[in-house]
Order: sequence, then C-alpha cells, then structure tokens
Amino acid sequence: MRSTYRNLQIIKHALQYYIARPNANEKDLTREKSLLERIEDEVEYYQKAYHIPKKEVGTND
Repeated sequence: MRSTYRNLQIIKHALQYYIARPNANEKDLTREKSLLERIEDEVEYYQKAYHIPKKEVGTND
C-alpha cells in the first residue's frame, strides 16, 4: 500500500508540473487534467482508507 500511495503522489505532482508547461494544446491538456483528477481521487481514497493525514501546503512568510 505504501509504495502505491507514494507512486500515486509522484504521478500527481508530475502531472501538475507537466500541465503547467508552455505551448500545450487544449486536447492534450483536457486529457491530462482528466487523468490528474482520477489520480487525485485515488490519492484521496488511500488517505481515507489508510488514515493518511493530508499535508498542509503553507507559505514561508
């Protein structure tokens, strides 16, 4: 389970970074955003099912 969750997190972060690239066409972005949503759903499932705390995203003020 732990490696699956970590792999999903890696894929999620990679997709978030990749989607932000310049010169991406709309068709690709639509597919990639759809995949990202599915990955985020799986991450959320693992967090709930295995009581994994969500990390807070903070700023360094």
